Amino acid sequence: MRLLPHLLTASRLVACPIIVWLLLTHRFKAALVVVLAAALTDWLDGYTARRLGVSGKFGVVLDPLADKVLLVAVFLTLGGIGLIPMWMLFLVIARDVVIVTGALLLRIVRGVRKFRPLTSGKVSTFFQVLLVLLVLIFAAFPFTPLYWLAKAALFSSAALTLSSGAAYIRKGILMSTGHWSGD
Repeated sequence: MRLLPHLLTASRLVACPIIVWLLLTHRFKAALVVVLAAALTDWLDGYTARRLGVSGKFGVVLDPLADKVLLVAVFLTLGGIGLIPMWMLFLVIARDVVIVTGALLLRIVRGVRKFRPLTSGKVSTFFQVLLVLLVLIFAAFPFTPLYWLAKAALFSSAALTLSSGAAYIRKGILMSTGHWSGD
């Protein structure tokens, strides 16, 4: 039972190639179902970990890794098949590369072991997931009146991705100079 949160997290990694294949073969309804299931496991793994009192380095590392791998795989595929613009794909990947590189540098240079997510990062990720869901709904059901909602989610997600990226850069600079007191 104590492995349940980790199994739920790992299921998102297993879902990645399935979602990519479904998207590449234009099975958008099935992809939408699997993405929704993956999003549910993201919530469920945290819930079960708290309920069971399970915490540890494995889950702390695996959960955000599974989230990033899944989101980047979906964005790469959606960009590759033309359902999201390439500039949005670049923004998402560039922000994640900057965050991961900065966290690694802080660990190597300053010995920082905890690099907690910012609220702006969580909000940005929420809007990225919302964008993916709206794009998939529109792709699966092209006659739904979601086009403008998907466009609004695209630009909101882009703005939030940029602003959270800037916030992480600021946090990294402050942490590197010993002036960060948030963690």
